[in-house]
Amino acid sequence: MGAGRTELMETLFGLHPKNSTGEIKIKEKSIKIKSPSAAITAGIALVPEDRKLHGLVLGQTIKSNISITILKQLESWGMLSRKKEKILTTGYIHKLGIKTSSDQAMAKSLSGGNQQKIVLAKWLATNPQILLLDEPTRGIDINAKAEIYQLMKQLAAGGMGIIMISSELPEILAVSDRVLVMCEGELTADVPIEEATEAGLLKYALHKNEPAA
Repeated sequence: MGAGRTELMETLFGLHPKNSTGEIKIKEKSIKIKSPSAAITAGIALVPEDRKLHGLVLGQTIKSNISITILKQLESWGMLSRKKEKILTTGYIHKLGIKTSSDQAMAKSLSGGNQQKIVLAKWLATNPQILLLDEPTRGIDINAKAEIYQLMKQLAAGGMGIIMISSELPEILAVSDRVLVMCEGELTADVPIEEATEAGLLKYALHKNEPAA
């Protein structure tokens, strides 16, 4: 709590342009992110921590939630192509294993794990180069967690950059290649996964200047 991790993710996604400094580079190219639309254009996507408040429109269908990020790409002659939208959403329902009887089901009717898969599908539809995940497995069951871990590994193996925030140390150690630790808004450690331990990471997270064991 209060480490500044979520704020950093939101800044990378262009949500705090007035308070941001520093430089962002993607594939050695400097880019300026002053808004979420600029972030999306640059190939950055953010899966927020609170899926119900910021990730989904609960009163809309699965299909509407998945397609909302790329409506322009689904247009045909200036109108939304229902056929393209159907192909898109059906594809992600199968790819991510979203358990539903129909893409017309309301997002609010699904379990937490399936809701999270919808949020992932919505942002994967933008074909990002970098996927920002803020506590992606919070509040979901163990089977859904395993599926999301597997998806992350597949995306990373395919060349996508993934930056994940997590408060669960076992999760961090299980799926990460590199661990950055923050304390009170400052970066306190950059640890290769081969050198990371729960005790060491916890020390860095709690004390700015105290070295890890």
